[in-house]
Amino acid sequence: MILKKIFLLFQFLILMNQCFVYAENPPKPIQWKMLEKGLFITEVKAPRITKISDAKVTILKIDPHYFSFHLLSASEHDSMQRSVKEWSEIGGLVAAINAGMYGGVGHIYNVGFMKNYMHFNNPVLKPNYYAVAAFNPVDTTLPAFKIIDLQNENWESYKDRYHSFTQSMRMIDMNRKPLEWIQKRKMRCSMVVLAIDKKGNVLFLFTRSPYTPNEFISFMLKLPADIQTAMYLEGGPESSLYLNNGETVVEKIGSYVSRTFAHDRNKEFRKMPNVIGIRRIK
Repeated sequence: MILKKIFLLFQFLILMNQCFVYAENPPKPIQWKMLEKGLFITEVKAPRITKISDAKVTILKIDPHYFSFHLLSASEHDSMQRSVKEWSEIGGLVAAINAGMYGGVGHIYNVGFMKNYMHFNNPVLKPNYYAVAAFNPVDTTLPAFKIIDLQNENWESYKDRYHSFTQSMRMIDMNRKPLEWIQKRKMRCSMVVLAIDKKGNVLFLFTRSPYTPNEFISFMLKLPADIQTAMYLEGGPESSLYLNNGETVVEKIGSYVSRTFAHDRNKEFRKMPNVIGIRRIK
């Protein structure tokens, strides 16, 4: 029995060492590449070098003056899951990312609240999810895209003022305060994150190399990108970012997640029921 416990402990230590962090990368000034008016991309060194993947973070910056935001949901269409690339192709999207974690019957329902105009994918606010991405405002007095902080803002003040919503977990609150994630077992994963900077630009952040949420939160606050607030969307092999503006194509595919998919072998987009995408404003 003792030998078995020692063996299991040894296996656990080997698994943890696969993602062992051995050097820290201090953030450097960001060099944005302009893809077109209102759309920028960069790739920066991740918070720490790891033995898994390339230790880089891809950031797509979107100016809402030039791009509109759209929620595409399987429950509103044909109940079919698609990859972000497929959603982009059928939806005429320039770029797309996960809209949040999902489950339920047919695995097409957002874990948190999700609504698009008159269609409810999930009509119930999840009590411990304190971030709601809101876009497609009812009138022009509101920001085109907002992350509602349910612990610091009144949901009733916003629920009828936007057409599109998706709920998930906060990483940075509206006051730029980091949220500490308490986990019984430390989880590292590939990750896709949604953020807004101080100027109101929307940021899609992707890392294939695995980090804990707390590591990534700290990194975002140190990053010279003026991030004001951020929310987690998805982790592991489902994490996806796709861009095709006619000149540049970017395909970012997640892989690693502690204990359930602890390797870097995923090479294809996973299918998913819900995405957030962008289109040019004509």
